[in-house]
Amino acid sequence: MYMLGPIPLWALYGGSSVLLLATPILLFSLYVAHIHWKYSHIPSPKRASFFLGHIPDFVAMKKQRQNEFLPLADVVLKWTAEVGNLFVIFIGLRPFVISNNPEDIKLVAADEGISKPSSFYKHLASVAGQRFMGSSLLTIADYPTWKPRRKLYDHTFKRSSLKELVPQFNECVAAFLDNLRLHADGMTEVPMKEAFHNLTLSFISKVGFSSDFNQLWDCKSLGLKYATESKLSCLASISFVGVQRQISDPLFKAREECLCLLHPLEARVYRECAASMGRIGRDCIEKRIKAVTTGGEVPNDILTQILQISCTDTSVDMETLVDDFVTFYVAGQETTANALSFAVILIHQHPEVLDKLLSEIEDVLGDRKEVTGDDLDKLKYTEQVIQEVLRMYPTVIRMIKESPRGGLELSGYHIPEGASISFFTAVMSRNPAFFNDPDTFDPSRFDVDKPR
Repeated sequence: MYMLGPIPLWALYGGSSVLLLATPILLFSLYVAHIHWKYSHIPSPKRASFFLGHIPDFVAMKKQRQNEFLPLADVVLKWTAEVGNLFVIFIGLRPFVISNNPEDIKLVAADEGISKPSSFYKHLASVAGQRFMGSSLLTIADYPTWKPRRKLYDHTFKRSSLKELVPQFNECVAAFLDNLRLHADGMTEVPMKEAFHNLTLSFISKVGFSSDFNQLWDCKSLGLKYATESKLSCLASISFVGVQRQISDPLFKAREECLCLLHPLEARVYRECAASMGRIGRDCIEKRIKAVTTGGEVPNDILTQILQISCTDTSVDMETLVDDFVTFYVAGQETTANALSFAVILIHQHPEVLDKLLSEIEDVLGDRKEVTGDDLDKLKYTEQVIQEVLRMYPTVIRMIKESPRGGLELSGYHIPEGASISFFTAVMSRNPAFFNDPDTFDPSRFDVDKPR
């Protein structure tokens, strides 16, 4: 029989150290395994890493593109072809359920108990510590809170209400075309995306607020210290770039608050642009309220309609109006400018579509240079072209919801409570299961008498 001698002190300390290090690693690994098990019944592309999830897959695909921009919709479309219309991916420890089933969207959109994830939309409320969209329609995550706020604007954005504003649209388009003619010498290059940004800014300013913001949005009048004059041509776009930085880089806010690491000047530019938008909105709203209360001249525009409706709702204060003002610009300017840019590209690439467009416009308008509200219902092919542009290049590529208490069923799978659910319109619109020959630009697919 053998007796063990005394255990050396260093062995005791060494064993304890290993145990102290191994225990949290083991517990963390069990936690990760529990998350994977919780979603194991849902299809998923093969994970490249136990801890990182599908992050290495994104990195590898980006390298294949020689580090060029990797559209998220392209990745989702690839995985949809591999595993089906509903699957889950893991970005580190966080699971993201993705559905490209139209029936799932109908179910979620009709369920008032399903809200947006506040963890995502809170990034839109401020940029670099400066209030941006605040508590606007876009940032409110709770559906019961959002619904009555949205109803305030139902009348304002009805087709019949917008038809009354067609003369203001005509005025903006006329000025836009006059400016283009100044450069139509066959040699001068015109950056059309920037031109469309100015056009949509003009739309929103004139139709929404009866103002000429091209004069107001000037670096001298705004007194900006860090932003350059060229950047001021689109304050909304610059501010939103800051929002995108916050979403993609969770350390962005911390860096700005510490002012000790990367990009402090960049953060100041975002903050200045966001603050300037708020000041412009507040000034515009206060002047209109004064005109209404003192019996001054009040134009028929979207702001007047909003003020008339909001005066009966005590929950809508000045901060709320300013937040919606900023959101109106961000949501309206960038998206519309992008849609117009893609429309020009696609129409230029398809001369037969251009010929048909011009023929319809000539038939409806004749010698007139301005459109009336009644003309809009007659421009059927023009509407088909717009629908096809938005199908191929949707202005909003995805909708995000959060699984409610108790979870829900989508495509035959139980989605756990609290799960983030993304619906990619940019993927569904390119899915051969829903559209024939989806990569072909064919406006006639939206002809009511023709299958899509």
